[in-house]
Amino acid sequence: MMRHLLILIVFALFAQGAAKAKLPIEITDETYILAALDAQVRKKHILASHYFEFLYLKTGKKEYLYSSLRMYESANDMAAFSKATEAALAQSPEDKILLRFHIIALLKEGKYSEASHKALVLSEKTKEASDYLLSGESLLKLGNYLGSYGELKKAYDITYDEETAERMALIMYTQLDQKQEAIHFLKKHIGTHGNSKILGKRLGSLYADSGALEDAAEMYETTYEFSNDPVIAQEAVKIYVYQQNRQKLKVLLEKSGVNDLLLLELYVRDKQFQKASALALKLYKSEANPLYLAQSSVFAYESAPDQKDALLLKEVVEGLKQANEQIEDPIYLNYLGYLMIEHDLNVTEGMEYVRRALVKQPDSPFYIDSLAWGYYKKGECTEALRLMKQVESMIGTDEAEVKEHIKAIEKCKTKEK
Repeated sequence: MMRHLLILIVFALFAQGAAKAKLPIEITDETYILAALDAQVRKKHILASHYFEFLYLKTGKKEYLYSSLRMYESANDMAAFSKATEAALAQSPEDKILLRFHIIALLKEGKYSEASHKALVLSEKTKEASDYLLSGESLLKLGNYLGSYGELKKAYDITYDEETAERMALIMYTQLDQKQEAIHFLKKHIGTHGNSKILGKRLGSLYADSGALEDAAEMYETTYEFSNDPVIAQEAVKIYVYQQNRQKLKVLLEKSGVNDLLLLELYVRDKQFQKASALALKLYKSEANPLYLAQSSVFAYESAPDQKDALLLKEVVEGLKQANEQIEDPIYLNYLGYLMIEHDLNVTEGMEYVRRALVKQPDSPFYIDSLAWGYYKKGECTEALRLMKQVESMIGTDEAEVKEHIKAIEKCKTKEK
């Protein structure tokens, strides 16, 4: 924006100065270059082309002519691009850069046979990689995959370019029925010239498609380690999920951070509650979702070596209270209530949290059990026993905690009698 304003100011100053002095406007080449670059940045490619064309006519420098043609190509104005290219070739029929533009124009117009013929003639004359690539592209459009591969290989043998290597591997794998050869080719290239995001991802996909999932995951991980591209890490994650390889999945998720929710689930499944608590707290801080605060508090309690520690209980209760102000989730309401009842923090208040959970799920035997335990703690054993009999009729006494509660409450009832 600032460059655009500067150009407008420059033109205005020239115009004002010329008007006052009654002199013709003199605009330097640098001003036109700035105007062309500004138009290019603003994606006004036709305007940029006109500026470059003017500079070419003014200076005779072919760099400006080439830039003008590139702008026509970027504008996707094939009629103007083709017309300008042919006009330029009429003046310089042996200019290899203009010949390349002409072949590109033919390809974009769908004239593949003509493009292929001219690209072949040009590549045989220049022996340059860019011309072999044009010839390969033309043959590819014609469906001549073997011929296209041959032209691409000529370019590759000059430059060892990774994009050319990828295209060769794709043609081998998808069109020439040379799947293992394509994989071997990419492995050899990576071993000789080094890995890259493009080739690492492509080799991983070929491994996966061929069923070599272990090799695919290893390739994705190796590529991620130097690229730090989360998209590549996700490909390895998909494979480990499919294989149910929890150990490798967990290691990858820990170092990449591409799916913290999945990692949290793994921690919980493996009862690694200390790690689960820290990760849930991280998620809460980044997303401000109170559900993660509730989870972090629960996991902190479950992982504590001393669950009667006063400071621990204070932090857990505060975290659950803060979370339940927003989510009102029956699971965490009951957890908070039972915690307060069990540790005699405030039995009456704890029972209120359990009742709020029962409003949402009145038939939950576990919430009824928590309420019964509250009555027991308050010494109201008759009501406690009545509720526990209700729990017993719903789920039996297989649950160890339910069995313990019934045993304790029956003793309480006996004492009360």
